[in-house]
Amino acid sequence: MVDHDGSYHRLFSNPQLVADLVRHFVPKTLCACLDIDAMERVNTKFHARTLERRISDLIYRIPFTGGEGEIYLYLLLEFQSAADPEMVLRILVYTALLYQQLFDQGVRRLPPVLPLVLYNGDRRWTVADSMQALIALPEGSPLWPYQPQMRYYLIEENRFPGGKGDSLAGALFRLENAANDAELLAGIDALAGLVSGSNPGLRQDLTTWVCHVLAPRKGLELAHGQIQDLTEVRTMLSENIRKWQERVIEESRRKAVEEVLQEGKQKGLEEGR
Repeated sequence: MVDHDGSYHRLFSNPQLVADLVRHFVPKTLCACLDIDAMERVNTKFHARTLERRISDLIYRIPFTGGEGEIYLYLLLEFQSAADPEMVLRILVYTALLYQQLFDQGVRRLPPVLPLVLYNGDRRWTVADSMQALIALPEGSPLWPYQPQMRYYLIEENRFPGGKGDSLAGALFRLENAANDAELLAGIDALAGLVSGSNPGLRQDLTTWVCHVLAPRKGLELAHGQIQDLTEVRTMLSENIRKWQERVIEESRRKAVEEVLQEGKQKGLEEGR
């Protein structure tokens, strides 16, 4: 069984990929004052009695540019087939648990949190993105100032089928949205070109992701134990696609012959009767 969440977790544990995601897919008004290149991952473990932070979720600390202070980027990888209607409530709980942990460590001025949800399901995300949408209060009620406030920023991969410029994260989206063989191979070429100068660890993680997660989702099997680079992935994908096309043609021919034989047999029976 492929550890789908684990593979994505490994990918987005790389600050270079997360920095690319933030730089290309988060509004500039949200990240203009952030030193994105200086972000670092925070290893936190917290849990409530009925809710644990998922292994697929990641937390990064990003300092402000030209001044003191920082924010915490909470990246939630939501790779289910449909949207989670409890997402904003879960984020509220996660944020409260993070703040509790920081407070217990002696932090008295709590840092702001930017919750970022990355979703790769086929269905559109139509659930509430704020606590206000979940709370049963009429608009303008005097009780609103006393209600919990929380909202997350959503990135839907299916909104970027062609990627986004020279974005590495966008190249991943392009591959996942590939609808045919030509788009898949073109996406591999684009990804290989973008990571040609990247660190070896990221290149290897991307190669592993393509072999273990992407190819099986597209109905292609790769002998990933022998593959070391994305250029090798492309060569093997091309060979697999060619063999698959040959099998499709051969299967079509076989069915056509069977139909002719069946038709002849049926005609002979009718003539005999």
